[in-house]
This record gives sequence, C-alpha cells and structure tokens, in this order.
Amino acid sequence: MDKGVKVLVVDDDVDYNLYLTKFLSEEGYTAKGITMPSEAINVLEQDRFNIVILDLKMPQISGTELLKEIKSRFQNICVIILTGYPSFKTAVETMKLDAFDYLKKPFDLNDLRKALHNAQKTYCLIKNSKDKLKSDVGKKLKFLRKSKKITQKQLANRTGLSPSLLSQIENGQIAASLNTLDKLSASLNVKLSYFLEENPTEIIADTY
Repeated sequence: MDKGVKVLVVDDDVDYNLYLTKFLSEEGYTAKGITMPSEAINVLEQDRFNIVILDLKMPQISGTELLKEIKSRFQNICVIILTGYPSFKTAVETMKLDAFDYLKKPFDLNDLRKALHNAQKTYCLIKNSKDKLKSDVGKKLKFLRKSKKITQKQLANRTGLSPSLLSQIENGQIAASLNTLDKLSASLNVKLSYFLEENPTEIIADTY
C-alpha cells in the first residue's frame, strides 16, 4: 500500500500536536508528531519525511534554529512554519532559511490544506494521475458512505461487492472498474460523474 506523503509535526503543545497529526491522517498523509524539538533531527535521520510542520516558539531550541539545522542536513525536506506569535521579523528570517510557508495560529484548515498541496506540487510529491485518481475516488466513496451512515458491510450487501474490495477502493489501494463505480453510484444515489468529476475523461482500469 502506498502510504503517501510523510509529514512530521514538531510542536511542544501536546494537544495541538495531536490535533494536527489527526487532521493530517484524515487527509491521507502519513503523520508523526513529536513534542520534543531536540528529537527532530534524530527522527529525520531514522525515517524519510517529505514535509515538516514546525512550531516556532518551543523550549530547548527555537523553531528558527531548528529550521536552520534541518535545512543544513536535509535540503530537500519542505518545512512549513506555524506560530502563535507572528512577526514580520520571524517571517523574513524563516523565509531566508528556505521555509516554504509561514502560517499564523490559529489558522483555517483550508489554509493548511492549500500550503500542503502547494508544497507537494513544488517538491514534486504529487502522485501520478492514475494513483491520484484512485486516491480521490476512495476518499469520495468513504465520505459519501459515512455521510449516509452506511457501513462497508451494508454497502457490500447492497451492491454485491465484497467488503474487502470496498475497503481497498476506499484506501486507494486499487482502482475500481467503471462497472463497480456504476453499482456504487446506483446504491448511493449519486451520478457516476460524482466519482470522476475532476477527471471526466479518465478510464478506470478493472484491476481485480
């Protein structure tokens, strides 16, 4: 299974750290949170992360100093700065140190989504179109099923599809055939285009 883009959250606020890692996981990222900034370099050396979300005001070491150290060791890692104490000075400092974006706490989650999406484009982290389509279809299916309060087992009974297949589609592990999507759209009372609206001309291969 493709675990997608890996994001490390470095924020000493335990609650905020959990909030961010939960949000990122729900968005399809592989997220890990640490509350001790002194552990960041060791964690980055042990595992390969694509993006770091870094708080500026932390004990032991400032976010600016940690950003400088991260960039000196891992030049290809994208770093997005978060701060509850924004200032023109720190914004300029972090941008000079090659931070990708600078977000003020509290922030709109859509602003973080946009920053992450732009980071993926800039750092060439976006999956190819086929993988992206599988992921998009899976997210739409899961969202629609849950919004209608239908379990995977119930949906399987309605469509004649196996729960295992539905789970794999929702997790973006396999592509659904047009025949499968037709069954799903009929059962969930939506048009087939609901699943394909961003890629209306894309043909989904039957992979099972």
